[in-house]
Amino acid sequence: MKAILPLTVALGLALAASSASAQSQTAMNASAAQDLQRADRALNSQYTTTMGRLSPASRTLLRNAQRSWISFRDQQCRVEASGVQGGSAYPMVHSGCLARLTNERTQQLRTLAQCQEGDLSCPR
Repeated sequence: MKAILPLTVALGLALAASSASAQSQTAMNASAAQDLQRADRALNSQYTTTMGRLSPASRTLLRNAQRSWISFRDQQCRVEASGVQGGSAYPMVHSGCLARLTNERTQQLRTLAQCQEGDLSCPR
């Protein structure tokens, strides 16, 4: 009887740890998804601002570039998250990658929108 009690306690602790890990991963996945949503909102806002400062011809170029960038981002993040494909951490890793690249793109669009007069690398 005495040997069963420690075994029962150990089993209970193991189950509690397993449950806590699952909840923690779920929470981390949810947090990464929220980060991605924030990054996506910021990107969409900056994209609209940047488009508003461009000529019609440059808007067409940026629209095409943005569509290509989205395809690149999605493919790149599939590659980066492939090591955990099918695992519980996949949503976190995938969303984290998407958020990181989306934040980088937002900064690129911000830079385009803030070009100084005379900068030859700026769209018109």
